[in-house]
Amino acid sequence: MISSNDWFVDAYASLGFRASPFSVLALRADEMGQRLMVGRDAQIKEVAQRLLNHGKITCLDGHIGVGKTSLVNVAAYECFQAFLHGRTTQLLIPLDESFQLTKDENVEAFCANVFRKVANVLLARREHLVAYSLPGPGLQLVDAWLNSPVIQHLNASAGVGITFGAHSGDSTTGLGGNASAGRSSQINTGSGFAQEGLEHLVRDWLNQIFSVQGNGGVVCVIDNLELLESGAAARRTLEALRDRLFNVNGLRWVFCGANGVIHSLAASPRLASFLNTPIVEVGNIRSGFIKPLIEARLKEFLMDPAEVEKCLPLRLEDIEFLYQILNSNLRDLLGYVDSYCRHLVSIGKGDVHQDHKHARFKKWLDGETTESYSAISSRISKDAWAVLDIAMSDTFKGTFGVGDYGSFNSNSKIALSQTSFPKWLRDLERLGLLTQSIDDGSGEDDGFKRDVFTVTAKGALIHYARLIKNETQSLLAPVEWLKRVHTRNA
Repeated sequence: MISSNDWFVDAYASLGFRASPFSVLALRADEMGQRLMVGRDAQIKEVAQRLLNHGKITCLDGHIGVGKTSLVNVAAYECFQAFLHGRTTQLLIPLDESFQLTKDENVEAFCANVFRKVANVLLARREHLVAYSLPGPGLQLVDAWLNSPVIQHLNASAGVGITFGAHSGDSTTGLGGNASAGRSSQINTGSGFAQEGLEHLVRDWLNQIFSVQGNGGVVCVIDNLELLESGAAARRTLEALRDRLFNVNGLRWVFCGANGVIHSLAASPRLASFLNTPIVEVGNIRSGFIKPLIEARLKEFLMDPAEVEKCLPLRLEDIEFLYQILNSNLRDLLGYVDSYCRHLVSIGKGDVHQDHKHARFKKWLDGETTESYSAISSRISKDAWAVLDIAMSDTFKGTFGVGDYGSFNSNSKIALSQTSFPKWLRDLERLGLLTQSIDDGSGEDDGFKRDVFTVTAKGALIHYARLIKNETQSLLAPVEWLKRVHTRNA
């Protein structure tokens, strides 16, 4: 462990870690990702089985931050390992990163990006492809073309001009491919990446590697489909990509989205036949798995694995409790624990004695809940809190739509009206307690009525403060663990 006098150099190094064990980035499709995936065994198996289903797009739906991308990555890696160990004849190759679409996505640019990344992953996995005689120029040349700052123009004997990178060995031979051509060099400005030649070449490679239909493919994930803002926008964009990408031999597609956008895609006649149904519903990791999940991360990044819990400035039990307060959102939990650890180190309190950890955590939690609630309570009508209280009930678990107005009204201790309800929603959103997205764009002309709202981490912390103060306006039962808090303070 780094001396306490050097705490300013690296917060986690001062605590005895090689890096932060609380990164909110998705787990990668590798051995580390496999080790850090805890509490998802059944769903890994389910997703892996979907990935092995040729000709269908695997679809995952779940709350933002629940871990959908991590789940797909680890499942794809396990499929890849199963092939290497002879447990399946299907070679599934995970991509290193997922794709995201925008509402006004340029189809050609998106397709070009996909084929570039597929080419790069085939290059990265070239040791597993030595058995295949790939058509066209060698893999080394394509690698150089994609990644070298200096390129060469190769005028292939077939009469087609293709641009490749300059390689130190200047070899024209790759894995099973060769080219005989004249060449000239120039700086790589990136314009060559847009040429149709790469797409045709990658398609040829995929056809060669996966010549038997259904014997595998490169796993490509389109993530965060909810960012397209509406189900209709998602359908339009994906329908435009259907014929260009989703029926390409050797590509296995996965769609991930939140707030029901995946279910909206299933309503599209042009996409429905492509989707593997039923959709995989990814729920929150059960709270009983949080302690082993955090322990796995600590062991992975600790400089001395024997110091598992001693180095951490808060107890594992407090992390479990915070997970429940944050509506069981793993991404929010990791983000808050990371901020907490960095804050303690920054004020010189990172080396907290075991007996003082809980007291310091309680003081911090009070600031994030009760003090924050007091600071903003005057900025909103006191009756508006009923919306937050009902949203956090066991019935809605933090996500609801404007169409749930009737249920909210009948389960509130105060009367809601069709005028006050949307106003209070906007007020809560303005304070950062709710986020808004659109579930179904089939009626976009009526705008507000199909909006979906989700309680944020800040909103969940404020709701906890209201429970502690016994100020909840909901007639619905709170989530199971919060019942104890509510009863204790009644």
